[in-house]
Amino acid sequence: MKQVWYHYTKWEDYRNGMYNEIKEGRKERINKAIYLLTNLDLLYENMKKVTINWKHCTEQNLTNPIINHQAFLGQTACNIYANIKEDETREAWGFLTNEQRYSANRIADKVYQEWKKQYEKNKINSQLFLF
Repeated sequence: MKQVWYHYTKWEDYRNGMYNEIKEGRKERINKAIYLLTNLDLLYENMKKVTINWKHCTEQNLTNPIINHQAFLGQTACNIYANIKEDETREAWGFLTNEQRYSANRIADKVYQEWKKQYEKNKINSQLFLF
């Protein structure tokens, strides 16, 4: 899969303030992140929402073979769910048990594989119309 690049101003996570630091309400957002990361059905739903609604940041990050796809999906799912910042998600991750981390990562792997299958299918279909 070829790496896709977009200017950061097109990234939906950037536009949604995922990389901003806000002190007010931090503890509440961390608790919401813990809740989301341990509620596997809700986590799956929000990770899927990211891959469907946030095309630019998803395509750039999930076509990048170097980044941690699990972390990207977890952080963006938290952000789309409750405007949780990426550093708050990382802090919340530290409160999870190894079993909870494993389970959350399996959800991310599943979402990534579903996205990748659809992405490759769309690429093949779009190439068929070039001839």
